Amino acid sequence: MGMLAHPSSAVRTEEAAVHQRACQILVVDDDPSFVHLLKESLQLEGYKVHCGYDGQAALQLAHQYAFHLIILDVNMPMTNGLKVFEYLRSSPDTVKIPVIFITGELSKDVYSSIARHQRVAHLKKPLDLESFNSVVRLFLDSYPVT
Repeated sequence: MGMLAHPSSAVRTEEAAVHQRACQILVVDDDPSFVHLLKESLQLEGYKVHCGYDGQAALQLAHQYAFHLIILDVNMPMTNGLKVFEYLRSSPDTVKIPVIFITGELSKDVYSSIARHQRVAHLKKPLDLESFNSVVRLFLDSYPVT
């Protein structure tokens, strides 16, 4: 005999699905195949995803849309992820958007630059997509952007 779910758990599940559909995420990396991989993974989770391939695109998009989370590569040509982060934190429109940095190598300088901030985390490449999606869910639940 099958078990029936408690009605309140179905409501919570539906609320979570609505929340996910409403969340907009910006993914920025200079590797188009990596951006595509993250975009597909996030879309399968129900998020609306925008993509950028350099720091300038990140800044333009961040001021154009109301993002709930930004996934940002550290090492990009021209304007790197740390510089983008500084600009985001200096603008009243983007100061509260949580940021997850993704990098192949986390130096002490990079770590010290981001560790002192709130609403920020870092993940090391290569990523496990299941763990990545868990961190995204955790950030969106912990740091709602109002």
